[in-house]
Amino acid sequence: MTNELEERKKRRKARRIRRRFLSFLGFILLLVYVPALWNWFFSVNYEVAAIKMSTLEIKEPVNGLVIRKEVPVKSPGSGILIPTVQYGERVGKGNEIVSFIRSDMKDIVENYRRMEVEILKRVVSEFDSTSGAEREMWENAIEAQIARLTEISDTGDLSDAGSIRSAMDKILEAKARYMLEDESVMHRMKKEKEELERLRSSLKKSVISVTSPISGLVSYNCDGYEEMYTPDNRFTVTVDNITEVVRSGANAENWLTPTEINTGMDEYFCKVIANDEAWIVFAIAEEKGDEIKVAFEKAKLNGRTVQYEIEIEGVDQRIPVIIENIGEKKDGLVPVTGRIDKYIEKIMNIRGFKGNLLLQNVTGMRVPLRSLFNINPVDNTADIAVVEMDKAVFRRVRIIGQQDTYAIIENLDPANEKENVDVFDIYLINPKNITEGQVVEK
Repeated sequence: MTNELEERKKRRKARRIRRRFLSFLGFILLLVYVPALWNWFFSVNYEVAAIKMSTLEIKEPVNGLVIRKEVPVKSPGSGILIPTVQYGERVGKGNEIVSFIRSDMKDIVENYRRMEVEILKRVVSEFDSTSGAEREMWENAIEAQIARLTEISDTGDLSDAGSIRSAMDKILEAKARYMLEDESVMHRMKKEKEELERLRSSLKKSVISVTSPISGLVSYNCDGYEEMYTPDNRFTVTVDNITEVVRSGANAENWLTPTEINTGMDEYFCKVIANDEAWIVFAIAEEKGDEIKVAFEKAKLNGRTVQYEIEIEGVDQRIPVIIENIGEKKDGLVPVTGRIDKYIEKIMNIRGFKGNLLLQNVTGMRVPLRSLFNINPVDNTADIAVVEMDKAVFRRVRIIGQQDTYAIIENLDPANEKENVDVFDIYLINPKNITEGQVVEK
C-alpha cells in the first residue's frame, strides 16, 4: 500500500514538472513571436507611385463561329483528284480547281505525265543555251520566284512555299513548250513534238477538269457546317449552336494542299469561299450584350452603324466587325451577329473560335485596382489614398473603366480642386491598415 502511494506521488510530481516546462516553453515562444505577428499585422506594407495618364483597352471574352459565302464542290465520280490550285489561292469562276482521274485510269495517266516530263527535260537540256531577249525573259521569271522564296524565308512563314514551287514548275514547262513552238527547232524536235501532242490528246480523254462555281479562295477542308450555317440563316444562330461548334473543334489544322485526293461520286472534296464579306456570330456576357444593344439601337435611329474589333485566337490581326443583330439571351449570354469585309482569308480555315471583343479604349488616370478600396459597385466609386504633406489623405473617385488588374479613374466633381486627384499625385498601392492622416514613409 505504501509503495502504491509513493508511486502516485512520483507520477503527480512528474506531471507538474512537465506542465511547468511546457508553460515556460510557451512563454518563451510568445515573447519571440508576438512582436513578429504585431509587425506583420501593422507594419508598413504599402508601395507608393505617381498617377499617370494612360489608355486602357476594355475587352470582353467571347466564343463565336464564322459564317461565309462558300460553295462546296462535288467530285464528278469515284477516283483521284489532282489539285491544280493551291490551298488559299484565288480562282476565277469557271477556272479549273482539280483534275479528275477515274481510279482505273490512274496508272495510265501517271505514265503519260512521266513521259511528258522526260520529253520536256530533253528539250530544255538541248536548247538551254538560248541567248538574247528570250533567255533574259525566262531568267527574269525564275529570278522573281527565287526572290519570293527568299522573302518568305526571311519572315519564317513557309506556308506559301507550295505556290512558289508550282509557279517554278509552270515556268519551266512553259519554257520547254515555247522552245518546241519555235520554228528554228521545230524540225530538229519534230518527233518529240508529235509525241507530246499524242500524250496531250490522250490526257484530255482520260482526265476531267473540275471548275469553280464562283470566284473566290480555294479550301480543301470541308467541316460539314457549310450548308448548316449560311448567310441567309445567320440571325437564327443561338448560344447553343456557338457552344456546339466551338467544342467540336471543326477548324482546319493546316493549310497544306494535298498531292491527290481519293474521292467517291458526289462527295464534297473542297469549297470555294467568296472573300468580299463574311459574318461572325459570337456569344457575349448578358451585361455587355445589353450595352451593345443600346449602342446599336441608338446608332440605327441615327442612320449609322456600330463597329468593334475582335481578337481571334491564332489570328495575328484584329478584325473590324460591323454589328447587324443582337439575338435572344440564354444562360447569361447573348448572341451578336456582325459582318466583316476584311481579313477573310486569315480566318478561312476557322469555324468555331475563342477570342476577345474590344469594346472601347478609355483614356484617363490609370492606377492598379489594389490601390482602390471601399468600392461601391452601384455607382462605380471608390477611395484612393494620396499623399499630401507626408500624410495619407483619402479621395473619392469614379471608376470609368477596368481591365485585368488596372482601372481608369476620374474625379467626381472636377470643379472641386481641393477634393480632386491629378496626374503625378503620389498615391498608395495596397493601402492596408492605413488610416487617414497617418504619416507616410516614402
